Amino acid sequence: MGLRFSFYYIAGLVVIISAQSQAANLQNDLDLDLESLMGMDVQATSAMKRTQSSFDTPTSIYVLSKERIINSGATSIPEALKVVPGLVVRQLDNNQWAITTRSVASRFVSKMLVMIDGQSLHTPQFSAVYWETLNVPLYDIERIEVIRGQGGLLWGTNASNGVINIITKNSIDTRGVYLDASAGNRLNYDANVRYGSDIGNKGSFRFYAHGNDQQASKKGSNLPSNDSSEMVNVGTRFDFTPNDRWSGLLQADYNRADMGQNLRAVLDDSNKNIPFSENTERQELRVMARVENRISDSADQMLQASWLKQDGEQTLFNEHFESADLDYQMNFIYQDLKVDWGLNFRYSHIHYEPSIVLSSDSRIEHLRQYGGLLQLQYKVLPDLDLIAGVRVDHNELTGWENQPLAKAVWKPTNNQTLWGSISKSVRIPSLIEFNDNFVVNGDLVSEIAETPTGIPLIDNYRIRTYLNGNDQVEAEQSMSYELGYRLSQVSWAIDASLYYTDSKDVAVIQVNVNEAQFAPVIGLLQLGQIDAAYQALTTTSISYDLVSQASVIAQGGDLTLTWQASESVKTEFGVSYNDFKYVLPPNTVPAIGYDSVTKQYFAKFDWQIFPRHSFFATVRYEDSTAYNVDNYTALDLAWNWDISPQWRLSILGKNLIAGEHLEYGNTGETFTIPNYIDESVAVKIRAKF
Repeated sequence: MGLRFSFYYIAGLVVIISAQSQAANLQNDLDLDLESLMGMDVQATSAMKRTQSSFDTPTSIYVLSKERIINSGATSIPEALKVVPGLVVRQLDNNQWAITTRSVASRFVSKMLVMIDGQSLHTPQFSAVYWETLNVPLYDIERIEVIRGQGGLLWGTNASNGVINIITKNSIDTRGVYLDASAGNRLNYDANVRYGSDIGNKGSFRFYAHGNDQQASKKGSNLPSNDSSEMVNVGTRFDFTPNDRWSGLLQADYNRADMGQNLRAVLDDSNKNIPFSENTERQELRVMARVENRISDSADQMLQASWLKQDGEQTLFNEHFESADLDYQMNFIYQDLKVDWGLNFRYSHIHYEPSIVLSSDSRIEHLRQYGGLLQLQYKVLPDLDLIAGVRVDHNELTGWENQPLAKAVWKPTNNQTLWGSISKSVRIPSLIEFNDNFVVNGDLVSEIAETPTGIPLIDNYRIRTYLNGNDQVEAEQSMSYELGYRLSQVSWAIDASLYYTDSKDVAVIQVNVNEAQFAPVIGLLQLGQIDAAYQALTTTSISYDLVSQASVIAQGGDLTLTWQASESVKTEFGVSYNDFKYVLPPNTVPAIGYDSVTKQYFAKFDWQIFPRHSFFATVRYEDSTAYNVDNYTALDLAWNWDISPQWRLSILGKNLIAGEHLEYGNTGETFTIPNYIDESVAVKIRAKF
């Protein structure tokens, strides 16, 4: 109730403000720029930390444009990412997601760095992102840059498999009033409001708010579904440009989500992992300020400071996390040499309350991380560039880490790019891996004893079992070899990349039974003292210890073909293939993922039917042995009618032809019990003044 009140209050306030203002003459940013998209000449910044054409970027990169995001009908960031080729996007239920690339996805996958305007959302507790509360107004996103492969040199640790950087619009492009509202068979409502204007002739601003009320899934996989949600987001952004050499921005966001979820956990002395339902609440506050300075025609510098606060309350544990980041970066050109260097510092405060399932050995609550990077790009020949660099970081869990990189990019013609790279990346362990202990499903005596006793009281007892972190665990080191090729013709284009990654010091689970502790139990049983033997059994335990002793070979590639069939029809086809093989020491099992093959096929279809009518469709076929679910094909449709320059009506269909289906079945990795994902239909109305 509180969420609804807050949203409507803010929405009404912004509408009142907007009604008193003169409507701005806005450019319709929903017009498709097919020529730009076909030529892959969209600009990207995440891959080289400077703006350049994505076509020339020596990285496997995909830029999701604002037009694609809006026309797809997505209502959240994870939904928008579904259309990115080579990205694994699977729903656990209506709230929770598993997203990654070039590895097996998990809700808490730790090798893909996610950022908003360069501000990291990474939490050291899980080394992951809470996708369920990542809330950015989609209509204010300029683009989403997705890097498949190593991004550690430029963005630091835990970017071994990729980077997602969500880049929002300058407020000068969002002046005026924006309103939209959606409702459907699985959606009670999704509504947005935004107002923006100028600050004299020196800058601009916007205020915005978002509310969402979503129904629960129709069907659960073990319990009745409990994944309804209410979310609210309010935020603001100010941009300043006092002169040609200086610019700056200040932005802040507050997100709150009340969500249901189904979990499994050990909640009593039975030591049995039992399913249960609960409602959870998460809040997030982000603040970021940036100053950019054009030192000369060939040199720029940037200073960015950001603060992130997250709070989560649930049965398993209550978590409170804060981080402060400071980043400095300079880029300059000297003759044929481009130089990028930077420094960074991050302070994190993590506090959680111990619970029946979670405890900590050392209660680490403060972490500091700092480092720097240097990247050089030299034009050896008119069509050949060599790139080399290294990042050095210090963290308080594993000490100093380094991430060197070497690349070559060759442009034999203006419409071809061939690139290759060799790089090392690092994933530092999360606090869960380093010093926390989880109570997990107890092991039955009848299943672990060489010979069952035949005594039900003893054989049916579950021995208390722990998954223990380890302060001797090492950082995971990955060597990646990549090769890519791009070709752009008048009506079609191709983008292909191959990779081979060899990861060492991979965290796996080692079983530690400690058989000596069972000697008293066996002795009492031999004396026929059953009750005493049972009491002795309750003092025993089995440990699953995390150790960094495995290696993993990951290899595969991505192929995307874009074809403009006519002036009004644009299509995109793609395939991704990934193969993962673990090399395990004796008596260990993988912590996340296992030997598996993942294949993905997709097709997109953009059709400008009439000047005011457009149609967007995406078909995805997901084929994988990694998720314990059947393969599935899902179709998303969006029909958009621009009634006038101010008004648009859309009809949206999601997960069509797939029926009720499961997308994720690895409940042992996440404690989350998945629900069946539903087909859904919604209607959306949008207005801009």
